[in-house]
Amino acid sequence: MSSTVKESSGGLWNLPSQLAFYRSYHHDPINVLIHALFIPTILYTSTGILANVQLPYQYIPDELKPYESYLNLGSLIIGVGYAGYYLLLDWRAGIIAAPVLWAFVHTNVINLSSIEGYNNYLWTGFVIGWIVQFIGHGFFEKRAPALLDNLLQALVLAPFFVVFEAIFLLGLRSELRENMEVRALENIEKFKEANKKKL
Repeated sequence: MSSTVKESSGGLWNLPSQLAFYRSYHHDPINVLIHALFIPTILYTSTGILANVQLPYQYIPDELKPYESYLNLGSLIIGVGYAGYYLLLDWRAGIIAAPVLWAFVHTNVINLSSIEGYNNYLWTGFVIGWIVQFIGHGFFEKRAPALLDNLLQALVLAPFFVVFEAIFLLGLRSELRENMEVRALENIEKFKEANKKKL
C-alpha cells in the first residue's frame, strides 16, 4: 500500500487528510490546470449520463408530476450524495459547491428532453475529459491518477478539490492550504523514495 493511501486513512470526514491525499497527485501546475478544467467536464457529463436512469417509484403526488424527470440516478448521486457529503465535510466550501451540482442536474434534465442527440455530446465530453486527465498525469505529473490508489475517494473528492483550488487562489483558508501543502509534499517524497527502492 502506498504512503498516500496510508495518509488518506484519516477517513472520509477528515478534510485536511482528504486534501493532502488529493494534492499529492496534483502538484504539477499544468496538471492542476488540466484538473481544474476537465474535472468539472467529467462531473457534468457524468451527471447527464446518470440522469438517463430513472429511479423506480410507484406513486408520485400530482403536484410533483412536473418534476418527475428529476427522479433519476444523476440527481440522487450528484445532487444528493455529492452535495450532501460536501456540505457535511466543510459547509463553507459546500455552500459553494452544492448549488453548482444542483445546476448540473437541472441543466442536464432540461437538455436531455430538449436537445436531440444530447447523449452523444455527453459521452464525447466524458471520454475526452478522461483522456486529457490521464495525459496530464502521465506527461506532466508523471504519476498515476489518485483513483488507481483509492477509486471511491478520488472520484468523490475530485470536484470538491477544484472548489478548494479556487478558494486558495483567492487567498482564503490559508492555514488549511499550508497544512495541505506540507502533508502533500511529505507524501510526494515518500512516493519518490519508494520508487527509488524499486529501481
